[in-house]
Amino acid sequence: MINLLAILADLYIPLLIITWLFYLYQQESNRGGEIKVLLLSLVLVYSLMLLDNYFNIWPAWGLDYSTHSAVALIFVVNLTGRNRILKLLAPLSLFAYCALMRFLNYHSFVDTLSTLLVLLPALIYWQKRLKINTGLWKEWFNNRF
Repeated sequence: MINLLAILADLYIPLLIITWLFYLYQQESNRGGEIKVLLLSLVLVYSLMLLDNYFNIWPAWGLDYSTHSAVALIFVVNLTGRNRILKLLAPLSLFAYCALMRFLNYHSFVDTLSTLLVLLPALIYWQKRLKINTGLWKEWFNNRF
């Protein structure tokens, strides 16, 4: 059973990427902007990982930076703006993923929560800027509320 759950945890990010690609190629405009935001987000996630490895930021608090949760967050933040179903399912899937990582003893809830809270403001800001700069703000706003 544990092996099956570990496989499920390993498949989560690839499934997010496939979902993201599906919606990326559904839209007619600004694929380049979406990819730039993705790359910038990945640079942030991995830069923070390197800083944590060098300065031991998370270990100083008895925690562990969760790179996998951080990468998943990139796609979850993007997918929540796609439609109302994903607005609900994407964050719930991330919560389930964090619970699974806790169950498998990969990370504690505090590990994943601290990682997500540090990254979330920048990722939301970049997604908003992408929508505003491409004229998709009204569509994005309507999907949110």
